[in-house]
Amino acid sequence: MHFKQDLGPTLLVLALAGVITPLTPLALPAQEGPVRVEVGGVDGELRRNVLAVLSLARGGGGGSMEAARVRDLHGRAQGEIELALQPFGHYEARVDGTLQYDGRRWVASYNIEPGPPVLLTRVDLRISGSGESDPSFQEVLQQSQLVVGEPLSHAGYEAIKLRFEGVAAERGYLDAVFETAVIEVDREKLSAEIMVHFITGPRFQLGPVTFFQDVLDQEILRRMVPFRPGAPFEAQQLLTLRNAVTAGPYFSGVEIVPRRDQADGLQVPLDVHLAPHRPQRYLIGAGYGTDTGPRGTVEVEFRRVNKKGHRAEGQFRASLIERRLSTRYSLPLGAQGGLLSFSAGFVDSNPSTSDTETFLLGANLSKLFGGWKQDLSVTLQRASFEVGLDSGLSTLLVLGLGLSRVRADDRIFPSWGSLVSFQIRGSHDGLVSDTRLLQLSVEGKLVRSLGSRVRFLGRGEAGALYSPDFRALPASFRYFAGGDRSVRGYRYQSLGPLDEEGNVIGGDRKLVLSLELDVRILDRWGVATFVDGGNALTSFSRPWEKGAGIGLRWRSPIGMIRLDGAFALGGHRTPFRVHLNIGPEL
Repeated sequence: MHFKQDLGPTLLVLALAGVITPLTPLALPAQEGPVRVEVGGVDGELRRNVLAVLSLARGGGGGSMEAARVRDLHGRAQGEIELALQPFGHYEARVDGTLQYDGRRWVASYNIEPGPPVLLTRVDLRISGSGESDPSFQEVLQQSQLVVGEPLSHAGYEAIKLRFEGVAAERGYLDAVFETAVIEVDREKLSAEIMVHFITGPRFQLGPVTFFQDVLDQEILRRMVPFRPGAPFEAQQLLTLRNAVTAGPYFSGVEIVPRRDQADGLQVPLDVHLAPHRPQRYLIGAGYGTDTGPRGTVEVEFRRVNKKGHRAEGQFRASLIERRLSTRYSLPLGAQGGLLSFSAGFVDSNPSTSDTETFLLGANLSKLFGGWKQDLSVTLQRASFEVGLDSGLSTLLVLGLGLSRVRADDRIFPSWGSLVSFQIRGSHDGLVSDTRLLQLSVEGKLVRSLGSRVRFLGRGEAGALYSPDFRALPASFRYFAGGDRSVRGYRYQSLGPLDEEGNVIGGDRKLVLSLELDVRILDRWGVATFVDGGNALTSFSRPWEKGAGIGLRWRSPIGMIRLDGAFALGGHRTPFRVHLNIGPEL
């Protein structure tokens, strides 16, 4: 027997219509009850597909069924099982089925002999058209798992068809079609041939972009377009455009529609439909940390001051150790999320190691490049401070350059992610400032899953400060260690060099490293074990302080809550300390 079939959608789950020749009829009592289906002789994917296709297994649903209905579905079983095995290359299956009523329920048993698989004797995959030499299509051909001599796999056939269509959509072959897509099976010889001939047609180009919205000037949006008309059509470019438009506070949704019907030659215009955010945002938040105690935040943001994309925001944060008031006015510049911001603020900070009042004025230019956020800043700050025996009034004009990147599958509860941040800032005593300084800082975090329930978290910080008059600098430039996000087991900012009376006054070096394993024990609950090490120093060769402990993790509706109990291993410090913190891990 020899036949040809064009399979269309994947046959892993089939909806069988019509009447299949029944198994041997049985004299069954006219009773009704629940149905139990037992399948033997196959396992894994074959068994799962049989159960998915069997009408008796799907129709029972744990409820009661009438005898006539049970007999009817049982009669369809052999044909359904045969069809369920064909996607895996088994066309000569034998099925022995029985149906019994035990006085309480129906029991349908099917013992299956799948028989030898149909083997591929020919695989003919072809790409023609202008995409014939496109490396993306060639990669699909090279990675094909359809191999002569291997069992026929309908899933593999459907997969390569989907990959051809996916590459065509991503690379702009908008007129691509299948000339041939067919499987031919010879049941007598247990052989099969697969033929897939794909005609790509021409590769189209990206054309002009039209934005449909009424909240920003069109010129502001045109700056966000990452390509020029005539560039090769790539889906990645559309994703970049989507990210650029939604990265700011202006729009909550975007739909990009390539208008193939309006193509000018090979250039396809794009319609971009935008849904605006609300023009204002108000936020009131609260939290708690062992370092800060209770803390609260009040924010207001005016997302669209005008159609040029200007925006303004104000923020007040308060905790037991700090009060911070800040304002910011921002305007977009260029593409890639460029933003120029002007800010002013006041900070009253009084942790156990220092008391500082600081007034700040600043400007910051930020943009995104290749997934990295770049910040160039200038800040004028005037601070009145006391740190141990040191006190004074400091004026500094600080230039800064920052580079950071965050990647994660979920910023709040990541199972995979990383954070990298570099910062350099400095001042010169010939330019407004009281003293010279140069400060270099680097921070990194890493989250990796080790199975479905275990995560590894690593964190590291390093910094160095160079200044001829270190003790004339306010606490905000000095390095301290200890606390929830530093070396656990020690009080906040309790680690660092001391002055003549034993007060912690901070160091010009910092090095901290943390290693942690989290194990999820329930859906939202987990436990952790960790070890931290580091210190604020005057030299990287000085000894570290170390802490270790265990913790409880809860994925709460407001973010990850971490409750840690840590032992300070230095011996002369507090022997045990509890740390509580709420917030994202990256």
